[in-house]
Amino acid sequence: MDANTKNRNRMIVAIGIGVIAVIALAVIILTSTAPVEATSKFAELPQSRRSDGGFVVGNPEAPITLVEFADYACSFCQQYEETVGQFVERYVKTGQAKYEFWIFPTAGGELTAFVGSALVCMEEQKSGAFWSMHDYLYQSATRGSYDGNTARQVAEQLGVDYGQALNCTAQQEYITNSVNLGREVGVSGTPAVRVRYGDGPAQVIVYQGQTYDRSGVPIDVLGAIVEAANQG
Repeated sequence: MDANTKNRNRMIVAIGIGVIAVIALAVIILTSTAPVEATSKFAELPQSRRSDGGFVVGNPEAPITLVEFADYACSFCQQYEETVGQFVERYVKTGQAKYEFWIFPTAGGELTAFVGSALVCMEEQKSGAFWSMHDYLYQSATRGSYDGNTARQVAEQLGVDYGQALNCTAQQEYITNSVNLGREVGVSGTPAVRVRYGDGPAQVIVYQGQTYDRSGVPIDVLGAIVEAANQG
């Protein structure tokens, strides 16, 4: 093989490597910047709001409510979303239980407090906003795009006035109420799961002699207490 052929082969290999590198970089960029879908597992479920500000989905006549305190930026909360999804499918969508969600700042700190307040303010502009953005916010956090621009992006997704929501946050007491309620029922980290029977107070789950006062509760335990509540 002469010198010209060798040089030509080296050039072809170099070009090939360069093309592969460009394609790989493009894939990384597209993956990280692709829009997060604003879908929700709570779509079409009955929605209500408690007098203390808590957001609830599910059959109003259900005898039991799962109460979760969580932070979108909390990695353990993100992992627990799979269990929440199972609970919603098996027990909320079938009318056996309700699900109550409180934004409780931990890992996200002031950012989550701001996003949460802004989201509640957007709910005042557009009914259903709170639940429609639930999955979106978790997806954003999981993908590393949960930041100072998140609230504005949520407003764009919802088609609401961001400036109006921003002004509203100064008077919004939802996060304060969430923290106060959480402290009342012993929440010190997220996720934290409690249960509410009828219109009674949120309380720690105790099942077969075990107290579940920290972290998420297994789906089999949740299922057992829901079935017991429905049996009366």
